[in-house]
Amino acid sequence: MSPAPIVLIGPMGSGKSTVGRALADREHMNHLDLDEMIVTARGLTVAEIFEAEGECGFRTLEQKALSSALAGGPAVVSTGGGVVAVESNRDRLAGSGALIVWLDASVEVLARRVDGGAPRPLLASDDVEGTLRTIVAERADWYNEVADVRIDTSEATVEDCVDLIVAASAPDAPQPVERPSS
Repeated sequence: MSPAPIVLIGPMGSGKSTVGRALADREHMNHLDLDEMIVTARGLTVAEIFEAEGECGFRTLEQKALSSALAGGPAVVSTGGGVVAVESNRDRLAGSGALIVWLDASVEVLARRVDGGAPRPLLASDDVEGTLRTIVAERADWYNEVADVRIDTSEATVEDCVDLIVAASAPDAPQPVERPSS
């Protein structure tokens, strides 16, 4: 494994937290989940932070958590889906020396995975799939901009994803990015 952090980016429901925990366990690394870091620091849920401070307030907290996570040395970092929406975060990710892994899935799979889970402020809509489709379309270029590797998690198991990330993090591994089709 690389001595640099491994950062998981991608839309909500793509598996960043689940894969991140499994990867960290397998490779005996620390796992840092930005949302968990923010919740712990503020003593509020993500939904409560969005309600009290809005998305802009949450993104400010997320910027601080990302900086802290990247400064902490080798770790697996699971980001929130919107981390790439802030240009300074994309710059920070691109210049971090970390392996940036874009976990992706079809919108239908994402919608199924987030349905019935913890409340997600950006999905407060009657049309979860439509909202996700819009969010994914808005962020796809940003994910692509910073990603070293893209993994489609639609049908992959957690172990499949971990295996692919371990292979991509090998010092001699080529770092191709599967570019999204337009």
